[in-house]
Amino acid sequence: MRPTANSAIKYGILTAILAMFLDAAVGHGLFWKNDPYWTYWIIDTLLIITIITIGSTIVGIGVWQGFLLIAFQTLTLEIYYQFLSPVALPQEPYWLSHYEIWTTGLPVHYLVYLAGYLLALWIWRRKERMKHLIASIPAWKVSIYSLITAMLILILDGIITQAFLLGGYPGFTFLLQRLIITFVFLMVWNCYVGLDLKGIISATVLLSLQWIAYTMYLGPVGLPTNYPVYLSYQELWLLSFPGALLSVLTGLLIMKRFRLREGNVR
Repeated sequence: MRPTANSAIKYGILTAILAMFLDAAVGHGLFWKNDPYWTYWIIDTLLIITIITIGSTIVGIGVWQGFLLIAFQTLTLEIYYQFLSPVALPQEPYWLSHYEIWTTGLPVHYLVYLAGYLLALWIWRRKERMKHLIASIPAWKVSIYSLITAMLILILDGIITQAFLLGGYPGFTFLLQRLIITFVFLMVWNCYVGLDLKGIISATVLLSLQWIAYTMYLGPVGLPTNYPVYLSYQELWLLSFPGALLSVLTGLLIMKRFRLREGNVR
C-alpha cells in the first residue's frame, strides 16, 4: 500500500506512539524494570516517526515493510546510544553497556517496535470502515457510551483488583486518573477500531497495559489523603495486571450487549 504524504506522517506517528508505549510497558516496565528518562522517550519517538514516515513513502505500508523498517529503526537506535548519547538525561546520565545495547536491547527493542508497527497496521486497515460506521451515530452517544463503559470497568477493577487482590483503597486521585485514561482510550477505540471480538481482546490487553504503565511511572497510590506510594513490581504484574485484564474484559463483554448502533445505543 503506497501512502500519500499526509497518510505517511499519520501512520508514522501512530506507529511511534504504539511502539514506544509497548517499549515503556513491556520492554522497560516488565523486562528491564527501569526508566531511561524523558530524552530517551522523546528522541526515540521522533526517530521512529522519521524512519517509518520516510520508509513508508519509499517501500509502502505492509507486513514485510514493517519487518524491514523496524529492523532499520532498531539498528539505528542501538548505534545512536552506542556512540552518540547516554541515557537517563538530563538527571543521571550514563552510557549503556555493550550487553545492554546488543545482547538484550537489540532483540527486545525489535520485538516491541515490530509489535507496535503491526498493531498500527491492523488499526490502519480498520479505521476506514469504522469511520463510516461511527459517522452514522450521534457524537454524544459515542461519548456517553464510552464514559459509562469506563465507569463500569473501574467499578469491576475496584472490586476484583483493589479490594480482593490488593486489599486496599488506592485513593481518589488514582481512581480519577484511571477514569480519564479509560475514557480517552475507549473513545478512540470506539471511533477507530470498534468492539467486535478482536477489538475487545486487543482493547483489554492494551488498556490493562496502559493502567500498569501509568501506575508504574506516573501514578502512585494513596493520594490525596495519604503519602504517595508506588506499587512494587510483584504488585503491578502479578496482581494488578491480571486483575485489570479480568475487569476490562468483563466490562467490555457486558457493554457489548448495549453496543452502539446507528440511531441508538443498543
